[in-house]
Amino acid sequence: MNGVELSPWTLRYVTVGLASFLLAQLLVVLGLAYPAFPVAAPTTLATVHLITIGWLSVLMLGVLHQFIPVIGAKKLRSQSASGVTFWLVTVGFVGLVLGFLEMPSLLLPIGGTLVVAGVLIAVWNLGVTLAASRPLRLPALYVAASLAFLTATVLLGLSFATALTLSGVFAPTAAMALLSQGLALHLLGGIGGWFGLTAMGVADRLLAMFALAPEERGRTRHWAFWLTSLGIAIAWLSGFGLMFSPSALLQGIGLVGWIALFAGVALYLLDMRELYRRRRRRELEANAVFGRVALWALGIAAALTAAAGALSQFSNLAPALAYALLVGWLSGLALSQLYKIVPFLTWLDRYGKALGKTKVPRVQDLVVERRARPVFWLYFAGAALGTAGMLTDAAAVVRLATGLTMLATLSIAWELWLVRHPRPQLMHGGQESA
Repeated sequence: MNGVELSPWTLRYVTVGLASFLLAQLLVVLGLAYPAFPVAAPTTLATVHLITIGWLSVLMLGVLHQFIPVIGAKKLRSQSASGVTFWLVTVGFVGLVLGFLEMPSLLLPIGGTLVVAGVLIAVWNLGVTLAASRPLRLPALYVAASLAFLTATVLLGLSFATALTLSGVFAPTAAMALLSQGLALHLLGGIGGWFGLTAMGVADRLLAMFALAPEERGRTRHWAFWLTSLGIAIAWLSGFGLMFSPSALLQGIGLVGWIALFAGVALYLLDMRELYRRRRRRELEANAVFGRVALWALGIAAALTAAAGALSQFSNLAPALAYALLVGWLSGLALSQLYKIVPFLTWLDRYGKALGKTKVPRVQDLVVERRARPVFWLYFAGAALGTAGMLTDAAAVVRLATGLTMLATLSIAWELWLVRHPRPQLMHGGQESA
């Protein structure tokens, strides 16, 4: 950890994130969101933002406030600013969710403004910390690029919220025009730029660290970053231009961006395969095992997205593709890495200063992998089933699959709670009853 202090806020972000993800899954299971309701239904929009802001964005912001100081060997610019971001984003996304449910709709721009304010503070806090650690290593470059997309995404989202509110009606013609033209950019910037690049950068560092793999594995990992990040930027900028001036040239430039993006993802997956091949830890721990499963989910989702674009079916398959990326890859990766991050931070907090002075447990002694591994398999099985249900428009299958992922998420959350609140009668020297 290079002497970097532990963030007192990271685990609070994790807690809010997990609660949001569980609530979003519950709404789907109860049939209150897509596919039981239309994509543009208020409850669907509320559910989507519980996942994208309440779960993934809150979680990633929390992790980055700890991750960036570690990879840069610099103290976070301001721990107080991290707390301000936490409260602004948390209160803001709650306002957004209630605003989508029209309780009242004025909460949409208010909640959106709070989220944007919290994000801008985080971008400043994290950006200054990154700048102090130059020259940036590759994981830090991923994060720097992702923060730029985060800013663009939340500003675009705020414009949506404002348009919906000023219209006076939930789905008026003017607002729908803005949504129809900008929604694809919102998804590309959020899922691809913010979530995707952050996940790729964090996974590159964490999987190498915990699997004892070499960080430098050749030029492939660098090409993967540049192709992916520049591909997203080119596709996003061309799409933004097409909103105001449709032209064949911009469409062609956008296609080049998409090709670069898919090439970058392919190279990234090849590099991750090399990471696992060259690792020194033969017996993989659960976070590395299921991190690899999440990478398979990324590959499948990317292939489905490319096929949908080639067949001109992207609009029709967008919900299924979003589900595969958000639930299969991003959430699967997040849960698998939390299973290592939370014990690791807990171990540092409790035993880090005593290391070398007295006998301390291992990080792995804080968890019981034989009990958790079937739960992770249940999660990924549910994510695969849910993707199939989305592709076939089978609402009952999606609800069943989401029930499986919700049960698995709840079990993983319970395992993490036990890490923070160990029960002596169940744990002794890392051995716990099944």
